[in-house]
Amino acid sequence: MDAPVTVVWISAASESAPDAEQARALTSWGRSRGVKLVEPGEARASQLAVDPRVAEDVERLVDRARDAIASRDAEAVDRTLAAAESTLRAHPEIPQAAWLLAEVERTRSVRLRRIAPIDEPAAARAWARAEALDGGRAAGVGEQGSGAGPAAATISLDIVPAGAESRLDGTAVQGGTVATRAGTHALVVSWRGETVWATWIETPAGSSAVHVEAPADPPCSAGDLSQASVAGDGVDAGRVRCTSWVAAMAGPQGIRVSECEAGRCGPPVDWRAPVPWTYEPTAHGGRGGSWPTWATWGLVGAGAVIAGSIVVIASGVLKPAPTETQFVTGGVVRSQ
Repeated sequence: MDAPVTVVWISAASESAPDAEQARALTSWGRSRGVKLVEPGEARASQLAVDPRVAEDVERLVDRARDAIASRDAEAVDRTLAAAESTLRAHPEIPQAAWLLAEVERTRSVRLRRIAPIDEPAAARAWARAEALDGGRAAGVGEQGSGAGPAAATISLDIVPAGAESRLDGTAVQGGTVATRAGTHALVVSWRGETVWATWIETPAGSSAVHVEAPADPPCSAGDLSQASVAGDGVDAGRVRCTSWVAAMAGPQGIRVSECEAGRCGPPVDWRAPVPWTYEPTAHGGRGGSWPTWATWGLVGAGAVIAGSIVVIASGVLKPAPTETQFVTGGVVRSQ
């Protein structure tokens, strides 16, 4: 039985699949190598469900905390802000997570300045934590900003698999290094547009590094092999993780095939499907160059004569007539 090997067709958008002749060439190439070419699997990376209701719940809690501040109900403020923060800590994947946590910290800062016991240093720290999360905003009615903002920080992100997209506090990260502020941040990783990993990180002042191993599409799946592309006369497959696979594309007179191992592909080989076997007898001496009808019937007649001869001989019709008198006694033939 031929061993299965995954094949991916690499082409322009207008040629998303091989045509009938190219498909026949692929099949013949596989047979010549003793392998059975199979399509990539459809399995996808595990995804994080992003529930918009989480943000709505947190916004309601923040509004209730602000109402409690107006009522001078410190216990209600602390209780609702704790519930809002706990919810956000459990859901860093929502796009508004950093912005909402910043609003929780600002509301806490107002509470610490307006309701006993008053704690100005703690209020300033809460406001600074908010600025680290969303970059800061102008103070609203009843709010008071802190004099000193958070210290500058730089994060070097090392995210596996290569090609995954990342967002820090809801902003897309371009490259592996991002400038931010010391404090709490929401880091979210997406794969092929789907959120697959998220967490809160604590960033110190200065430079730091974060390593992330996020889920990705399984090896040899359609998502994994979709990362391969044509690069000059070869194949760029640096991010593919499939152990053994085949890259195929249109060729000048058929197809081009590369045998690959993970992110490395051999040089493409041109391949054409063999011409289907056909046979037309060539007439000898016929004017039209075609097999004459009389010859066909002649062969049939000759065949009939030969077959008839076999039957006649086998039946004994052509056996020589006996020259002696025969007597039958008790079923035994005696000649005389």
